[in-house]
Amino acid sequence: MKSTCKYGESYPGDTKFVAECRLLQSIYRSEIGENIRPYVSKEKVYLLGNYIERGKESGANFLAEYIFDYAKYRVANKKPYETIDSDRLFNNLLSSQPMAFNLFCPLRKMVKESPEAAILALRSALPMYPIARIIDIDLEFIPNNYKELTGDKSAMDAIIRFEDYDGKECFIAIETKYSENLGANEASDKTRAIEIIKQLKCFHPDIEERIANSKIKLTQIYRNFLLSETYGIDVSSESYSLIIAPKRHPSTGRELHSLVNELNEEYRHKVQSLSLEDFVERLIANCPPEYINIYNRFYNRYLDFRKIESANG
Repeated sequence: MKSTCKYGESYPGDTKFVAECRLLQSIYRSEIGENIRPYVSKEKVYLLGNYIERGKESGANFLAEYIFDYAKYRVANKKPYETIDSDRLFNNLLSSQPMAFNLFCPLRKMVKESPEAAILALRSALPMYPIARIIDIDLEFIPNNYKELTGDKSAMDAIIRFEDYDGKECFIAIETKYSENLGANEASDKTRAIEIIKQLKCFHPDIEERIANSKIKLTQIYRNFLLSETYGIDVSSESYSLIIAPKRHPSTGRELHSLVNELNEEYRHKVQSLSLEDFVERLIANCPPEYINIYNRFYNRYLDFRKIESANG
């Protein structure tokens, strides 16, 4: 994709979709007046417009000061097993990690300050879940006993804990994607994963053999699901898994189906996807004015792909 010097260079490894997302974030960097920080690859040094220089000091990757403050708090208090990456969080405008902070930190604030407004907003944004009361919202969550659960350090990008209408505690383990695919990295311990699958009894009965023979790969979407389900059992909560990605994201549907088609019918409702556009638009339509403003800015930054037409013109 063509990109002017103002917005930085194109990266040769980008697909069309990634190039569009990179350019959109490069446009945002230009709008807020941040300089490009060079990106050093094995081959050469690139001037990719989605990297900024001083994000840890400026907070330019975040849409509000309180989001920046929470990001700094999480980095300062990072636990040894957590996978929060400081440079990615503060300096990479394209990364889905800071995007998740921009998406869910306003909801965290709303839950604390206006719980009734938060319930209304999330019921409207996530009508497929029986949300009666919101307990809390957290980001980049890994259970502290993950070694006893699956041994997998894959983080939930966000987790919404709530009570349903029967008073049962539930949670939604959320994977957010922007330009990245869900990932092909397989579970490090296939034998252990097979044992967990046997215990859960939610997959087709022949799946263990197909995993053992490498006919099915335990990619990130499987790993996330296994962690969510084992954590739900551990804390006696009903677990749900949700993927949120842009409508034009090229692989979300395929990756979701690869998992759902292997589940027994009665478990398929536990894994769903929702477009980032629908989620944000529903929040805009059902939030107090303070939050409408921030989600309008979120949409403008991450989802207004019309901007790339004029940038390429």
